[in-house]
Amino acid sequence: MFTLTFSLGNPLMDLIDRGFGFLGGFLTGLWPAGSTSHLKSLLVDGIIGGVGGVIVFLPNIVLMFMAIAVLEGTGYMARAAFVMDRFMSKVGLHGKSFIPLLIGFGCTVPAIMATRTLETRRDRIITMMVLPLMSCGARLPIYALMIPAFFAPHWQGPVLWIIYVTGIVLALLGARVLRATIFRGENTPFVMELPPYRLPTGRSLLIQMWTRAWLYVQKAGTVILGASIILWCLTFYPKPHGDWVPPVEKGQPSGVAYSAMTDPAQKQAAELSYSVAGRVGRVMEPLISPLGFDWRIGTALVGATAAKEVFVAQMGIVFAVGAADENSEHLRAQLRDRYTPLVGLCIMMFALIATPCIATFAITRQESGSVKWALAQSFGLTALAWIVTFAVYQGGMLLKLGVG
Repeated sequence: MFTLTFSLGNPLMDLIDRGFGFLGGFLTGLWPAGSTSHLKSLLVDGIIGGVGGVIVFLPNIVLMFMAIAVLEGTGYMARAAFVMDRFMSKVGLHGKSFIPLLIGFGCTVPAIMATRTLETRRDRIITMMVLPLMSCGARLPIYALMIPAFFAPHWQGPVLWIIYVTGIVLALLGARVLRATIFRGENTPFVMELPPYRLPTGRSLLIQMWTRAWLYVQKAGTVILGASIILWCLTFYPKPHGDWVPPVEKGQPSGVAYSAMTDPAQKQAAELSYSVAGRVGRVMEPLISPLGFDWRIGTALVGATAAKEVFVAQMGIVFAVGAADENSEHLRAQLRDRYTPLVGLCIMMFALIATPCIATFAITRQESGSVKWALAQSFGLTALAWIVTFAVYQGGMLLKLGVG
């Protein structure tokens, strides 16, 4: 099921991604080369970039619901839940929670939608709250950038394994805590009549896929669109005036006025620093400095609220290396010059645990039926991320691990 959802879905995702890329390129071509039109940026970076980054997951969602419909329709889902229930019940989860948790390694959004297979609201909410701790595919670009930048080849596999296991352990512990506190009560008895194996009809599969996929598209066109525009505004406005000089960083020469900058990448970095997101990153610095982070990382974390993988592109902007992805050796060199392997590990830990993307927030709100659970998830996970990352960083500094 996992392989079908993400291996078969990836080529379709790439096709949709190229389609939105073509649309963005077409709209960009309507303006002269080098144009800094605000309308162009809103359409290309805000609307197409934001909504397109969510719609691109539609093939995964369609395939995932098809797989779940097949498992339920054949009678296998009941047997899988029965097999997993004994272990899952020990951590406060239902046997059927195993399927959403597995899907969470690909994408949290379809995983949360998959909690509809759980019968009770309590089991659904507990599973939703811990699902973002499963290390989704959107975090992989962050790991792919950080691990080769800071760790020797023989350490790269173990570090990635540690990140994934940390998420699994925290999810199981979190479910146990929720079950023992907020959702205290008797365990739901696992009483189920195992249905006979049978072949589901094509009509029932299509109805389930269409209904659930259309709900996702509707959400992308409303809540996620609005949030994408807000995040675009935070990273785009206000624009610096001509004589503004970016703050001089420690160890760097005196600053250059914005009007005197000729390098487009340098100007883009200055604009991000002057924007609301950049200012929020600087305001956040005293709060995140105990984690080993500076304003650059804080600014990138603000941008990553749209989607986790945006963190890499934002780091490329603040370091003035231009367009950057997880394979950018120039950006890795910049990171090695400024940060230690311990900070690199802490960045990955924080990205693993902290507030999920806006798509996850929107789907949690929709599936839970209340914005309070989505807010509790975001703030609770961010607080947990700060505590865990603080312990890792301060513990590493005390033991002098990864500080050189």
